[in-house]
Amino acid sequence: MNRKLLVADDDKAFRGIIEKAFAGTDWDVTTAEDGVTALERMTAQPPDVILLDLNMPRLGGRELLARIRKDVRLALIPVIIISGDDSPQEQAAEFGIGADDFLGKPFNTLELTSRVERASLRTRSMLAANPLTQLPGGPAIEEEAARRIKTGHPMAFFYVDVDNFKAYNDNYGYLNGDNAIKQTAALLNGIQSEFAGENVFVGHVGGDDFVLMADPERADEMARTIAARFDTLAPKLYNREDRERGHIVSKDRMGNTRDFPLMSLTIAVATNEKRMLDHYAKIVDIAAEIKKYLKGLKDRTGSVYLKDRRID
Repeated sequence: MNRKLLVADDDKAFRGIIEKAFAGTDWDVTTAEDGVTALERMTAQPPDVILLDLNMPRLGGRELLARIRKDVRLALIPVIIISGDDSPQEQAAEFGIGADDFLGKPFNTLELTSRVERASLRTRSMLAANPLTQLPGGPAIEEEAARRIKTGHPMAFFYVDVDNFKAYNDNYGYLNGDNAIKQTAALLNGIQSEFAGENVFVGHVGGDDFVLMADPERADEMARTIAARFDTLAPKLYNREDRERGHIVSKDRMGNTRDFPLMSLTIAVATNEKRMLDHYAKIVDIAAEIKKYLKGLKDRTGSVYLKDRRID
């Protein structure tokens, strides 16, 4: 489904330039020659991004922006101001009334399309973010995977599962459980920063499941680093008694009481180095298969990982 861009500007030639700039893309451009018409059109069908001129008849850009920000249906739509006055004072003033970005006239059309794309991506990521960790959630993860598949570049997909989290959450309570999830998210964010050259993306599927995507060349090193750091982190989340004996006593999903080891990670890594990964569902299936194998290993201790090396 195409995304929707609303251009509110009383300059017919300018509206034509914008329509031409986005021709052949996945953006559908709707135009409005004044503020009232723009408000009517965005109310009838909210766009994904709004390009807004400040000086329009019937309803000016500043007044229109104020109405957008007060309308619960429109308030989260990114608004990019287009203005002939690109002074720092003017830009600061527009950001102060709720603009998301500012572009002075004349402008480079490539820069404009890039700004629109970034504004759309920021909003989609924000709306899809996991509320606990603020990491991109399920829809954003799938979208990022699809984007990487489309490029055809080498990719490693890490599925990261926290083992024995339920037992920890049951024994230590939800506040401590939430803290454990946040600390795991922080650890993965640290990996993203440390391996910045590997094009790393970190997402939170939900619960104790995370996803990481990166270039595959250093995938083994990244997985080892994640596993080692979590195994250093996990014992600190327990009280001294549980930490020293290396397990807690809790009930399993069947209601039976048994010993649960300290939390660890199962890291399943699927890559397209030796096999075709042409769909997100296929990646997830491969990762799930590896995860199941790792969780079934007998006498395993601590975090483990496995990178798929099979050939189709």
